[in-house]
Amino acid sequence: MTDALPEDIRELAAAQVEVLAETVAGLSDADLVAATRCAGWLVAHLLVHVRLGLSEHATSFAEPAGPDEPPNRDYVSYWQDFPVATEPITFATVRWHWANASTYSLASEFRRHFADTARAAAGMSRQAPAGSFRFQEHVMAAEDILAMWTVEWVVHQLDLTAQLPGRPGPLPEALELTTRTLDGLLGDGSRPSSWDDVAYALKGTGRVPLDAPERELLGSRAMRYPAFSLKRWGDSEGGMETPAFVPDNTVTAPRSGNRMLRGVNTRLIEGRLSRWLTSTAPKTSRRRGG
Repeated sequence: MTDALPEDIRELAAAQVEVLAETVAGLSDADLVAATRCAGWLVAHLLVHVRLGLSEHATSFAEPAGPDEPPNRDYVSYWQDFPVATEPITFATVRWHWANASTYSLASEFRRHFADTARAAAGMSRQAPAGSFRFQEHVMAAEDILAMWTVEWVVHQLDLTAQLPGRPGPLPEALELTTRTLDGLLGDGSRPSSWDDVAYALKGTGRVPLDAPERELLGSRAMRYPAFSLKRWGDSEGGMETPAFVPDNTVTAPRSGNRMLRGVNTRLIEGRLSRWLTSTAPKTSRRRGG
């Protein structure tokens, strides 16, 4: 476990999830189709991604590591596996989240399903056991897993409220944990003193690009930006003919009593399902005219 983590990381992780859930509960039907900081995603599409992550958050401690499996990632080094995406965002890369969001017939069902999943994630955060766990092909201490998720929810809260003024931002302590993560990835001296924590989080994760004066000020350190990508639109593996796993209540209509994902990398699922949907789309011939 990283020594710099807050002693109350379990409570902080749960509280940040609850702030996010409260924000979503207060969204109107119109708010669900507002723009976000994620290209190609409206609020509803972003929340599909977040809800899947919350499902994984709630089951992050399903596989205890063995005595001969020391941690090989902490909450900072975890993000080194998510380099900045360079491919353009296209219809193919966002189609799965569009389709998923469209399965809800009512916005109230969407909000309820999100609330149920967030409640499970917050509860598990407070009750998280001590020790190390197998997580997404790594071994991480429970506290580092919780810190990693907290950083993700901070960034997505900023994504969510980009065009929704007056909505609550992330918890200050959670935002500080995010900036500490960026410090660890970007190195000393990579943050101009004029930036507040929100600006640093947005620029450090590529939500807001560096402008020309900032690049001049940072010099060669500007090449370190952004520090990581949340891998919103797939992974780097090759395509597949059929999905390996379809999470409950995602491509089908939402129902109560869904099974949670257990130890499954939801980012990998999203990427593979997106590519599968693309590969199975009917091929149309190019014709001139309408």
